[in-house]
Amino acid sequence: MKIGTSAALLSLLLAGTAYATTASDWPGVGNDPGGMKYSPLTQITPANVARLQKAWSYDTGDPAGGFRGWEITPIVVGNLMYFPTARGKITALNAETGAVVWNTDLTTLGVKGPGAKYGVSYWPGQGKTAPRIVVATNDGFLLQLDAKTGALYKNFGKNGLVNLAAGIMEKFGGNYTPGATPAIYKNIAIISPTSGEQGRYGVPGDPRAFDLITGKELWRFHTVPQPGEPNFGDWGPNGWQDRRGPGSWVPMTVDDKTGTVFIALGNATDQNYGGNRPGNNSYATSVIALDAVTGKLKWSWAITHHDIFDWDVNAPPTLIEVKKDGRTIPAVAQSTKVGYLWILDRDTGKPVFGYEERPVPRSDAPGEVASPTQPFPLKPGPISRVEMTRSEVNRTTPEAMKSCQAQYDKAVQEGPDTPYLMVPSLVFPSSEGGGGWAGASYDPKAGVIYVNTRSLGTMGVLQPSRSSNLFDSYAKRKIPFDDPAGYPCSAPPWGELMAIDANTADVIWREPLGEYKELTARGVPKTGTPNAGGPAVTASGLLFIGATSDKMFRAIDAKTGKELWSTELSNNSVDTPMVYQGKNGKEYVAAVVSSGLDNFNFPKVATPGTNQIVVFALP
Repeated sequence: MKIGTSAALLSLLLAGTAYATTASDWPGVGNDPGGMKYSPLTQITPANVARLQKAWSYDTGDPAGGFRGWEITPIVVGNLMYFPTARGKITALNAETGAVVWNTDLTTLGVKGPGAKYGVSYWPGQGKTAPRIVVATNDGFLLQLDAKTGALYKNFGKNGLVNLAAGIMEKFGGNYTPGATPAIYKNIAIISPTSGEQGRYGVPGDPRAFDLITGKELWRFHTVPQPGEPNFGDWGPNGWQDRRGPGSWVPMTVDDKTGTVFIALGNATDQNYGGNRPGNNSYATSVIALDAVTGKLKWSWAITHHDIFDWDVNAPPTLIEVKKDGRTIPAVAQSTKVGYLWILDRDTGKPVFGYEERPVPRSDAPGEVASPTQPFPLKPGPISRVEMTRSEVNRTTPEAMKSCQAQYDKAVQEGPDTPYLMVPSLVFPSSEGGGGWAGASYDPKAGVIYVNTRSLGTMGVLQPSRSSNLFDSYAKRKIPFDDPAGYPCSAPPWGELMAIDANTADVIWREPLGEYKELTARGVPKTGTPNAGGPAVTASGLLFIGATSDKMFRAIDAKTGKELWSTELSNNSVDTPMVYQGKNGKEYVAAVVSSGLDNFNFPKVATPGTNQIVVFALP
């Protein structure tokens, strides 16, 4: 079966990459190294997608649940599907049938932690080296399994394991937890740890690179500048010493042509108080571009100066191209919690469509020296709500409007970048709003960016809190901002999906994503729901997305935003779907089913159950 010209397009995009794969595969969390989440396959189209039916499913037996659920995206290479389970196994399935090919229990290898976050990585090997599955475990080990058999590759590190905590965690205690799947460039695996959001002292969030042949550490980039490094002193006189974070908890992306790795970094700690870290706090809440071979900084772009909002950059940078002023500009699309999509020049880090520094509300916390301005992109406009007026409360019922206006009247809302104050304040879109962890998707053939967002404000108040044994700090106490029925007090839509022209930064369409069926039955227009995960886009003009808190899995017309097909799953799907082709010539679409969205204090339909993979195909 012919894949079509779009496969040739993807082959050009992937030329020279680390993946020895074909257009039939889905070899990374975002498919290609640049995280486009794009498939060149065209067998499933807008004309026939309504005929999709379940082809097979696989139940891991692990209970669904947890703070975010099972947020993994499997990968497919050579007709095998690979993924980590929540209880410490790495599994390979036949991608056409779901039959188990091998199951490797990491606990038998000396690894105690559960699985690996978001998934696993594929390395095709080098020379006579066989292809391998690269795993960064939640308890801080880097290891490799034979892609065909699941056997541990023992000539790596010590007895097959590289202890990522060695030389670092002895001082701080606790686990060293990689934030996401390793980024692969040639024979190099790059990892970046999560570092928590409270406390002055703790694990550094430095990205590190390891040789996949020897296990040797090749480089380490300091996310808090050290003496003699650029931007040293941007955390106060001694703010760099043993500073916790900022780390990264989302997948990294790689430009194989230039040997650049792009990393979205988290916020500084403490997350809502910066009295102990005066300055802009480079490189917290930033996108950084590093040389994948040396770790040298190429550029950085701060999404927020001196972050006191918990606005960690919570999505992988997506590599795109912009055709502007007669030039083709390699670029990065970065969605954010702040409610904006930044389009940055991939070579320089500068905003392609311009930006400006705007004055923002002041903080009233003792000892806090907040940034007087914050950066705002000129285009595109906000991808979620960034402020709220009294007239913009939930009006689904008279009771909702009355209650929500009364709550609104008790808080301060001064527009974009309102901080958490010593009195109740309302922050939009807050750490629960903006773009989700999956980030933007990109269709290189159409030149269109797709992103799903949440518009969910948080009401809170700062209260004294001992951050460590050495000084006092302040932390926010959340205040419920819901109507009497438990729905958000802000007016819907509470979740959206949109298409943005990469060449002009204009919004092509935006539609509510998800629904509360009980509200729809009462005649309330589709509200959208909180969502996590993102869309996969195909060359045939389809978006596949779960993400919502209504258990639905949907196919969307990429040109119009119209829903073409949907099916109800046994639970929510908070991953990014994947699209691949089996050796039998059939195209498949896979969704991971878990519970998730437990971090949203709103009506949800997540139910007890188990983690599953559900795969669809045409009959």
